[in-house]
Amino acid sequence: MKILRSLFLLLTLQILSFSAEINLDKLIDTATKEHKHLFVYLHWKDCVYCQEMSMFTLDTANIKKRIKSDFLYTDIETSKNDTVIYKDFKGTAKEFTKYIGFGFPVSLFYDKDKSVAGLFPGIYNEDEFAVVLEYIKSDSYKKMELDVYEKKIGFKKKK
Repeated sequence: MKILRSLFLLLTLQILSFSAEINLDKLIDTATKEHKHLFVYLHWKDCVYCQEMSMFTLDTANIKKRIKSDFLYTDIETSKNDTVIYKDFKGTAKEFTKYIGFGFPVSLFYDKDKSVAGLFPGIYNEDEFAVVLEYIKSDSYKKMELDVYEKKIGFKKKK
């Protein structure tokens, strides 16, 4: 019986050691000090759409460069045991996905007021996502919806 308790304790400690705390409030404060928005990418390791968004959009040189220069970026892999903190929410990454009300993948942007500046579920190609990044960076989300912004700049989505 002692061996089983010791094994259970060891396994519990091991699981806890692999979890991290992702405090979005603190990350937003850091982003604000750097004059940036916080970009949070929520995904699940076995999600084909998430893998596609990562490989064909987020991992491109152009998008990586834009994110690095204009945003504080954090990645939340929802199958991990990480704890997410945002305002009055504290729970697992999976629970946070339910809290925001969307599945995967989701690109979330926060402004200095700790408000959601933009929430973009689904897959975007490189050109579409570059427009999303510029839309957030330029604070256009405060004045108009993304589709209005796209028309204003003359962006046409590929079909």
